[in-house]
Amino acid sequence: MKLLLRLILVAGGIFLTINSSTLNQAARNQTWAVSSSAGVVASTEALYKQKCSKCHGAGETSMGRIFNAPDFTDGGWWAKYPGGELVSVITRGKKNMPAFGKKLTRAQTASLAAYVQKFKR
Repeated sequence: MKLLLRLILVAGGIFLTINSSTLNQAARNQTWAVSSSAGVVASTEALYKQKCSKCHGAGETSMGRIFNAPDFTDGGWWAKYPGGELVSVITRGKKNMPAFGKKLTRAQTASLAAYVQKFKR
């Protein structure tokens, strides 16, 4: 009887853990999926400010100089690096830049890569 009770409690705990993490992920996905096109731009801008602007702000930043982060307003950088690898760099990281593949959804990564292109001059 004790063994059966333990098995039921363990199974219940596993179920609750999986259910809780699934609900949390669904809530995060819904937050980004519900956005209108104007809302996507606003949320991408907020995401950029939260995750990227400390190093890649419009123009050089002190953190960007410390970590040798590219200045997205520099036309010379864009000439050497046309931007085709931005999604990969955001996902996997590069040199001093951390990887965001486990912190952002694919949609967020793609929208950030597109958003960064607006800094080209």
